[in-house]
Amino acid sequence: MSEKIRVGVIGCGKIAQWRHIPEYQENPLAELVAVSDIDLARAQSIAAAWQIPRAYADYRQILDSPDIDAVSICTPNATHAEIGLLALQAGKHVLLEKPMAIRLEDCLALAEEAERQQTILLVGHNQRFIPVYRRAKELLEEGSLGKICQFTSHFHHGGPEGWSIDGEQTWFTDKTKAGFGVIADLGVHKLDLIRWLLADEFSQLTAFAETFQRKRVVEDSAVMLGKTAGGIVGTFSFSWNNPLQDHRMVLFGEHGNLTTGETMFGIKVEYHDGRVLEEEQYPLRRQDGHFSSGVIEHFIACIKNGDRPLIDGCEAVRTMRTIFRALPW
Repeated sequence: MSEKIRVGVIGCGKIAQWRHIPEYQENPLAELVAVSDIDLARAQSIAAAWQIPRAYADYRQILDSPDIDAVSICTPNATHAEIGLLALQAGKHVLLEKPMAIRLEDCLALAEEAERQQTILLVGHNQRFIPVYRRAKELLEEGSLGKICQFTSHFHHGGPEGWSIDGEQTWFTDKTKAGFGVIADLGVHKLDLIRWLLADEFSQLTAFAETFQRKRVVEDSAVMLGKTAGGIVGTFSFSWNNPLQDHRMVLFGEHGNLTTGETMFGIKVEYHDGRVLEEEQYPLRRQDGHFSSGVIEHFIACIKNGDRPLIDGCEAVRTMRTIFRALPW
């Protein structure tokens, strides 16, 4: 392996342009050497804009390149399993966008292949890296809230059409490409986050979903009601129909409540004895002014140091198994 980790990005849509490419370019331990997209003109345009040496229409050209150590897979959900397995079998370290795959058996196959190949597989559940949630984890581990008994977690925005590079034609609302809708897009984030924060697994989880905007086909509104093995009960709410957005989370403990999402980077703890702790936890800014996700930095560090990722294949399977068990279809 070269001194720098040599990386290829597969799929040049918005998440690649917004997160993966700029964060690799800023990482002193990484060298972005190739991109691919089924739209070759898009790949070539991205390569030219970011001074990336190679652009391909066929991602297999990246996998067949012996000088490439690792790949980011930023393609539609239904392609994750095929591309991910081929990448792992080619000996590449893999950063795979969420959801891991659209079938549980494919998630299991990805996790097993990473173990077999002894390569890094990181699934991009980025919320574990957000400073406000890392601070929440610290406060929970310190124990001042006491035992958590209940939670609420919301993730709402106006839908992928306003964010996706393809606008109204986005693959996010195409069931054959996405598998499912708001649960795959937003739900997996919060299920993973709550599992991690509570250090607990769901023993019961029920989902109710509906398609409010019929043009979408997939579900665009969902709620979940769950109970963990440790006896914590809570609710989730996911929506593509709220342009005003809602990111609130409340954890109810025996000595107080922890709240995030009332402000973008704020965390508040209100203790039952009247004490209040309020903090702002800001992410690092990239050179382009946007906030760093922390995901790419973690991926490269795991490869360089031989560390197990925070969300490896086995951990991602736990979240996806919970999701599949709760789906109402």
